[in-house]
Amino acid sequence: MSQHPISAIHLQPQPGVGPALGFESAMYSDVDEQAAALTGWNQSYLQLSGGGFRGAIQRVDLGPVRLFMEGLGSTVYQNGQLQPGVLALGVPLHCDGNSVFCGAPSRRDLLHIFSGHSGFEFRTGNDHVMMGLELDPELTNTLYPWGHGALARNEAGLRATDPQAMESLRQVMLMLFETAHSAPAMFSLPALRAGMVDTLVERVAALNLAATNADSSHDVHWQLVQQTRALVQGQLHQAPTVGALCMELGVSRRTLQNAFQRILGVSPLAYLRAIRLGAVRQALKTASSVTEAATDMGFWHFGHFAKDYQAMFGELPSQTHKRYLLPLQ
Repeated sequence: MSQHPISAIHLQPQPGVGPALGFESAMYSDVDEQAAALTGWNQSYLQLSGGGFRGAIQRVDLGPVRLFMEGLGSTVYQNGQLQPGVLALGVPLHCDGNSVFCGAPSRRDLLHIFSGHSGFEFRTGNDHVMMGLELDPELTNTLYPWGHGALARNEAGLRATDPQAMESLRQVMLMLFETAHSAPAMFSLPALRAGMVDTLVERVAALNLAATNADSSHDVHWQLVQQTRALVQGQLHQAPTVGALCMELGVSRRTLQNAFQRILGVSPLAYLRAIRLGAVRQALKTASSVTEAATDMGFWHFGHFAKDYQAMFGELPSQTHKRYLLPLQ
């Protein structure tokens, strides 16, 4: 049996070896906690697949350059936006073929650009491991000044690049994570850390970036999903019906169905249910009761609600509520 991507992320240094300077590693069973783990990304995650959430993140901080490795065992719809001037690149390790990044099919051989004025959207599969690289503005400007070259549009998206340069960057990033486990003392030496930064910047500079064009149907479908998300976010407490969304967007039910199936892999109705269930899970962390959290989000049949909640998150709403109440007792 093949190793699951999350299991493939080493979560502890070797026995008897202390943690590396600037190295962090954690597993998560809460999708919102994992979304908040990468500071400066302003992310929100919506869990789309059922069965509970499992995720993991490793981070290596080299000062002007930061690396992360994220594993997901659930299908997640991500939204985020980085600070202006920060260049954030994604180098996939595992891609299950169902991922969609900024409206286009995600692939292991494509570089993922997370930076951009309008933010990024990412529908990941449940066989997902992504390595990421953040460069501070002073380094970004020496490589790809905004307004020049391949990043002129300042938009998130997929980029084709030289396969050898891509693989070289991937291997250097993997070596740095391995070093954090096997020889953490190296990270305490300023000269070695500076050398690591130079090596990473050199590999990024070798990338010959070019925009890959998603086909027009993906473009239209992605826009419909974005517009739907904006409409729903503004009225979570009284989420619109699918029919009302179609009227608001001026499209047929079939068109909206096709857009959601192609971009998120779920129906519009399943998406509405997932976003309301996610909102209830968040509310359960502070609500006085399960009933209060459920009714606030429009759930009135508590038997069906509890069943749907357990199918999505792997536990009953009462168990979630109790867990977050315990520290207060």
